[in-house]
Amino acid sequence: MRTTAFYCFSCLIASLSVRTSGAAESTPLPLPSSETAIFSMDTGLWRVFLALLILFAVILIIRWSVRRITKKVGVRGDKGKSIEILERKVLGPKQSLLLVRVCGKKVLLHQGKGSFTSLCEIEESEEAPSND
Repeated sequence: MRTTAFYCFSCLIASLSVRTSGAAESTPLPLPSSETAIFSMDTGLWRVFLALLILFAVILIIRWSVRRITKKVGVRGDKGKSIEILERKVLGPKQSLLLVRVCGKKVLLHQGKGSFTSLCEIEESEEAPSND
């Protein structure tokens, strides 16, 4: 997606900066004078402003389309409630125990060195002893 956006951006910049070679050879560039207005079309300030405006619009369109595509594909995983972390106990710098509810079942998992291991499945009716 980034390469496509970069390609569109480079094409846009290239199309705005292209000048015809015949026009540049036949007429000399005008010398600056005190009568030249700052915001005139001759200075090219309006072209720069228009190019920035178009670039900003392209960025907004790309951002909107990426959000729409990721929403359809389901990349954002916050909406699903089938997996829920109930509790986490850190055992060491790279180890922990997780109590997870998956589709109505409680599962005790061990997380260590980039992998998860299922230790046991706990029935919903079983309750942990209280430390009171």
